[in-house]
Amino acid sequence: MKLALVFTGQGSQYLGMGKDFYNKYDYVKEIFKMAEEVTEYPITNIIFEDDDKLFQTKYAQVCMFTIYYVILTVLKKHGVKSFVSMGLSLGEYGAYLHNDVFDFKTGLKLVKERGLIMSEVANSTSGKMSAIIGLSIDELEMILKEVIGYATIANYNTPDQYVISGEEETVLHINETAIKQGAKRAIILNADGAFHSEMMKEASLKFSEYLKTINLHEPRYKLLINLTGNFFDGKDSLDSVLSNQISHSVRFYQMIENAIDYGVDAFIEIGPKQTLSSFIRKINKDVLVMNVENESSLTQTLSKLEGYNELSRK
Repeated sequence: MKLALVFTGQGSQYLGMGKDFYNKYDYVKEIFKMAEEVTEYPITNIIFEDDDKLFQTKYAQVCMFTIYYVILTVLKKHGVKSFVSMGLSLGEYGAYLHNDVFDFKTGLKLVKERGLIMSEVANSTSGKMSAIIGLSIDELEMILKEVIGYATIANYNTPDQYVISGEEETVLHINETAIKQGAKRAIILNADGAFHSEMMKEASLKFSEYLKTINLHEPRYKLLINLTGNFFDGKDSLDSVLSNQISHSVRFYQMIENAIDYGVDAFIEIGPKQTLSSFIRKINKDVLVMNVENESSLTQTLSKLEGYNELSRK
């Protein structure tokens, strides 16, 4: 088996995520405590009790990053190893953490600054994001070419599901046009702004300046990145990859396809809900897809891994 870890993006968070692990393992409580000390945010209270703050970019990103580390640590304690990882948008920071590009404390500082910058820039614009389901890339690109105003493809989720990002009126108009032209659904997302578009260029530049103060390490394992959909090859600096990601498209299904071409035949989604798991199954029905977000899903995943390994040995 060649296993890859896939980290969920912002927007999948929910009240009480990680509570099973928090209640069961003392080391998880220590992780929450460390996150609060580094960020100076009441992480535990936000994740378990404050629905409003949990969905504000300023807080959401550090909360999600904390959950990534919790689940990574739980998996490590159970002997699960992977040498390939990736994530969707914010989730890419979970993959950096897995690759020792930075440690947990440094990652918290990075993600806190990223969230603050993105929130500030988003609040100064009238951007929106929307998921378009059921159109081909050619059909969607034709609509984007003909529309008045700015919008672009922010996420390539699956070959027939995309997220667009841009000016509010333009995005709303594209939604209407997409439905008329045969899209199954066009759903406005609960996002603060037009992330992964040129409307976040200022955030990208500000984050680039901040990154000059951070010491990043080369990835320890194989890392797929949003910016290209390919494995990180060192041709571009990590600083530029991290900063440009904010204002460029997330090529998720390309990452999955390239992972499978590399030989990956099993994926574990790390983080709340199973959004990415559903994407992966649509991209390729033949791979094993698991997820870990609580004790129940952990037990199921460990069982599937053992069963898969047993089959492989026969």
